[in-house]
Amino acid sequence: MLSGVLTEVYKDIRGAIKKKREESEAEKAEIENAAHQYEKKYREHHGQVKVFCVGMREPIPLDDVYVAVQFLDNQSTSKYGTPEDVEKAFRQRSPNRFISSADERKDGTVVANEKQYLMVLGGPGVGKSTFLRKVGLEALKGENGNFEHACIPVFLELNRFTETQIEIETVIADKFKTYHYPYLDKMVRSALDSGKFLILFDGLDEVPAANVDNVVRKIGDFVDRYSQNRFIASCRIAAYKGGFTRFTEVEMAEFDDAQIKVYIKNWFDSTPHQYRYQLDKDMKTAQNCWQALNSIGHHATKELARNPLLLTLLCLVYDNSQNFPRNRADLYEKALSIFLEEWAAEKRISREESISQYLDIAAEKRMLSEIAAKNFEENRLFFSKDELIDQIQKFGDGNANTPPEFNAPKILETILVDQGLFIEQVSGSYSFSHLTFQEYLTANYIVRDTRSIQGLVSEHLHDEQWQEVFLLAAGRMHAADDLLMAMEAESAKYVKTDGFKKLSGWAEQVTGTPSDKDEGTAKRGFVICQYFSLRLLNAIHAEIKKDTCEDRDLRHYLYFYRYLYIYPDLYRNLHQDFLDYLDSYLFRYRGLYQDIDRTLYHARDRDFYLYIDSDLFSYIYFYRDFYRYMDTDFYLLVSSRFGDRFDTELDTRIALIERMEAAQIFKGVDLQRIVLRFKTQQDFIKAAREGKAVEPPEESIHDTWLSVLQITDEMLAISHEELENYARYLRAVRLIIDCKEAAGRVSPEIWNGIEDRLLTLEAVKNKA
Repeated sequence: MLSGVLTEVYKDIRGAIKKKREESEAEKAEIENAAHQYEKKYREHHGQVKVFCVGMREPIPLDDVYVAVQFLDNQSTSKYGTPEDVEKAFRQRSPNRFISSADERKDGTVVANEKQYLMVLGGPGVGKSTFLRKVGLEALKGENGNFEHACIPVFLELNRFTETQIEIETVIADKFKTYHYPYLDKMVRSALDSGKFLILFDGLDEVPAANVDNVVRKIGDFVDRYSQNRFIASCRIAAYKGGFTRFTEVEMAEFDDAQIKVYIKNWFDSTPHQYRYQLDKDMKTAQNCWQALNSIGHHATKELARNPLLLTLLCLVYDNSQNFPRNRADLYEKALSIFLEEWAAEKRISREESISQYLDIAAEKRMLSEIAAKNFEENRLFFSKDELIDQIQKFGDGNANTPPEFNAPKILETILVDQGLFIEQVSGSYSFSHLTFQEYLTANYIVRDTRSIQGLVSEHLHDEQWQEVFLLAAGRMHAADDLLMAMEAESAKYVKTDGFKKLSGWAEQVTGTPSDKDEGTAKRGFVICQYFSLRLLNAIHAEIKKDTCEDRDLRHYLYFYRYLYIYPDLYRNLHQDFLDYLDSYLFRYRGLYQDIDRTLYHARDRDFYLYIDSDLFSYIYFYRDFYRYMDTDFYLLVSSRFGDRFDTELDTRIALIERMEAAQIFKGVDLQRIVLRFKTQQDFIKAAREGKAVEPPEESIHDTWLSVLQITDEMLAISHEELENYARYLRAVRLIIDCKEAAGRVSPEIWNGIEDRLLTLEAVKNKA
């Protein structure tokens, strides 16, 4: 508490003015009352969070939502790292791209306690001001807070330093004038001399440009004069030109997953309305928001969540609709507008020179869209300052309405400092602050020119880096009919082989589609994934059968956690991970999404069968028959370790089959044969547990599945090349469905026709 610090200060004052050593009760009460009033006013001014530009209408106590920030030591940021590593991490939307392998993030409070002079750098909306305010609040708490030094916090907003004549001592004294401190001027001077202040200089970048050098010099002189105090300053990183020689410079790190999760929880726990609080707690709103942010299709949205300002926007969006919008284009437009104009306006940042002197907001968006698209087309996410200036100048030169005062270097400087849409990722190398912004602006550029749609589809339909652009373009279009039809026609080029005809014909046969149109695409997609799993297992079973026939003793080493891994040569010819084309759309029917693994097939590599990864086993395990290669002795050997797990897993498989039957996915398929096969396996387990000399069932579960699903040897013999093309087609199918879901408008007639043809023989007839 401040009263304890002030007591020490006033002892010095009384000694200096030769008054009695002990203060009177009246004076003591006066000091305590003044301290209380100062604390109260500080909390009112700096202890609340309210960001109007993201839609907040009520303030929230900062302590309720605050998440511990993390710093990057200036020597460990990416500006001193490897450009290739930083770009790779940027493409992966990693929050750790600023950290070298040898460095770690540092807790902000720990750093503030360690460093007497601290300069906090970062982009717009990352929480610099919030951090300074939070440190001040912790100082107010005294021994109950996390700030370890007994100090009086003073928060100074540097955007108020507009005059050339600045007396920081006077500015500080003015903070205490209304609280009736005894001997106010002496109190301030004594506290400064004895190092009792924590001075928080917020927003160096908000100082008018003409006065920056003067303010830096004044602060430097002030810090030298009262060096015993503690100081924390903040500045946007692009605006910082140095000059704080005593200060340790740190950069605020983007939120990582743990911080995002904590912030979301804090946000929904912080509502002042008891009814809403209890409702959110009962409905697990915070957990649902976190899960939605991590769901398939929201990886770009989650990237925005690494910025606290935009995370606040996302929490408000989720709070209003209990979900994130399928059409994310509108959400990203709002996020972009916050950086372009709203955040600076809310903070009342005033510049002698602003981008509005050269471009209005609409023209700036067109310029940024053109820069984003042309670089994205060339697969360039990083560019030099000179390249950006050149591209800005070309935009100006290409418009007859460009004003004569158009100044490309000044425009770039404004974008860097005021808006933060470009950031210096590596020394001398810049990118958009978020990959999501470049993707959104690229989509914005494409939809302005309908001629670009066909080029987008023909050149990038199968390029994973462009998937978010497709989704955002669909969301920005008045109607996405032409885009979806072009995507369907392009995808059909890969499905004109005999192998595709066999597989598609089989899918239609076992699901009863397309004659039964209800949920046809989802059903066909589901059974095709069963085919891929079983085909892969067919090769595995062939290898195991071959080896166990040659060496019967080998089966005693085939215990089920490891038995597949003893065939390394087999894995060199198998695929990395399954094609992830069945998402919430394909699995939303009858609750199947909750029971079947979403990541069935995710073919990102050119080699369709590169190697198996763990995702494969999470699904093919449903078909796998490790018991087939056990005899009674071997079962007894492993049962002591795994107990009843085998039997329990078979019960789980039976339950899943019952869900399949309830979903009516198959027609003319006797799934009860599989149930009987599982029960036969359970009988074997039971007999083995009782020590009976029994042989495992003759037919493997895998063979039973092939028979029940009517998968023939001819279908299993489809070539790897055909499967690669089919995998490409499946990825395109998923993207088509995603684009339909993300679109603002799609004609029902157009979509019904496309949906009826997907994953059918009719797709071949529709090829371009």
